Amino acid sequence: MALPNLSTDLLRTFTAVVETGGFLRAAERLHKTQSTVSQQMQKLEAETGATLFRPDGRKRKLTAAGETFYGYARRMLDLQDSALAAIRQPGVEGQLRLGVSNSLSDGPFPQLIARFIQAYPRVTVNVHVGYSADLQAAYERGEFDAVLVLEEQGKARSGVVIETHRLLWISPQDFAWDREQPLPIATFDRPCGFHQAATEALDRARIPWRLVYTTSGLAGLMAAVKAGLALTARTQHAVQPGTRLADERWGLPGLPSYDVVMRRSTTMLVGDVFEELLRGTELKVG
Repeated sequence: MALPNLSTDLLRTFTAVVETGGFLRAAERLHKTQSTVSQQMQKLEAETGATLFRPDGRKRKLTAAGETFYGYARRMLDLQDSALAAIRQPGVEGQLRLGVSNSLSDGPFPQLIARFIQAYPRVTVNVHVGYSADLQAAYERGEFDAVLVLEEQGKARSGVVIETHRLLWISPQDFAWDREQPLPIATFDRPCGFHQAATEALDRARIPWRLVYTTSGLAGLMAAVKAGLALTARTQHAVQPGTRLADERWGLPGLPSYDVVMRRSTTMLVGDVFEELLRGTELKVG
């Protein structure tokens, strides 16, 4: 019996569903309808002869077979991308200097860089993680070939918007706010756009606040929130066990959305390929 010839389109849709966490987000990433994504996954299960997803409330989670298949699907796509890159620009070599916002560094970005290096082994990649404002200034001075930064939605001076995320209030799981006291806040060290957006929103709403915890890393920040020390303003990707989105009944002010913006030099090595990789990966702003 002949084995099915799995299409790249089905594999890309499958990996998008896994990496974005659902059919709807995969549809948004791939610019397809949700029904098309669902039909493609049904077709993939029929061709593989395996159940890849199981219902979990309103969500779909991978079965054991799905977990196994994902690893192979990811490697097949990576190998194809590497092969195409090798024949399109076989002689590309040099150095690529990237500046990346620390709000992006704890997500899938390191895996994306690994895939890029696999496709272009003769390109030396140097990544520097920092604050968006500092990275922007360094890019203007010519210290980076490209930067991946966060800008309040619609306010980017230049560059390409990769994706957009809403800023939200995140609290400890069992947090109770004594309104007789200023609202305790935890943030990244300055200069941090999220810190500025949060405190300015509180000031406009005339809600007293006090800064009780600052750090330069997401893990430390969320540990402080989880311990019950304070609230913070991050995207929903930062929510973890022991924390939750703040209850609306507290009357906290709404917060702006932020664009993930890529600025790159016109002479950047394989810039179009790198941008395409970014668009194919949900970066998960922390």
